Amino acid sequence: MDYCLLVESYPSVDEKTVALDRFYGSGSPVPNALCALASWGHSCSFVGVVGDDVEGSRFRQDISTYGVDPEFLLVREQEATPRAFLWVEKTSGRRTIVLDRDIAPLSSSELPLPLLQSSRFLLIDGVEADATIQAAKAIRAMGGQVMLDAGNVRDRMEEQIALTDWLVVPIAFIRNWFGGVDLFQAARDLRELGPRGVVITNGAAGSVAAWGQEVQWFQAYSVKSVDTTGAGDLFHAGFLHGVSQGWDVPDCIRWASAAGGLATIALGGRGHLPTKDEVERLLRDAGDELDVWKGSDG
Repeated sequence: MDYCLLVESYPSVDEKTVALDRFYGSGSPVPNALCALASWGHSCSFVGVVGDDVEGSRFRQDISTYGVDPEFLLVREQEATPRAFLWVEKTSGRRTIVLDRDIAPLSSSELPLPLLQSSRFLLIDGVEADATIQAAKAIRAMGGQVMLDAGNVRDRMEEQIALTDWLVVPIAFIRNWFGGVDLFQAARDLRELGPRGVVITNGAAGSVAAWGQEVQWFQAYSVKSVDTTGAGDLFHAGFLHGVSQGWDVPDCIRWASAAGGLATIALGGRGHLPTKDEVERLLRDAGDELDVWKGSDG
């Protein structure tokens, strides 16, 4: 669950400030992406754990409202649902996050194998390495594809990447993994670990992608940002949406970039989930048509 406050500027130590706006609701990268995908017409299920508390019940209710199936959401008795406390600075758009997560992780024995074996795509964040790796193996064995949202370098990261079809990481991951920021070379190097495609996102500076024999920069789209919390989550949703439609990689990235940008116009990771019409309008306003539109009505 996310507790997000908008402040004019960060107070100094021992100072107080007044919140300008607030967001309270379910969050986390994979659930946020699934809610967007479900709102765009995809069939989505979430596999994870919550506590047997009020926040766990609220989490289930929230994702259900967006159309995500909560059947495989496990409830840990006498444990607390993970929480994130976020402060967003209005003057700069910077954010500070404190995680309160102390719950038994999902184990590989708790994975719903029939669901995985019947699904086309698996979106993972790499937090629970054992379960993640087993889930990736299960879906790939049935011909499904895996997308890894690696916001940070985590346990058994190289093993997870090797089981990934589509790897999307922020520039902070590159700094931690490589110690540098040559995004073109980093994209090539990560692709050598196994993914068919790698995207490195860099906020308003756009993104760099490597696939096939290509390495290319893509622009970000200009919006009036309030909070960047959900930008990466919606980028993953947008990219998976394109892959599910059979689009080529550039179209997937353009759609993802527009969706991620629109996610920032309201407070909270799920403060604004853009519709497909909104995404298309932003792309057209930017003069950036998708290849799949050319010669068609869109």
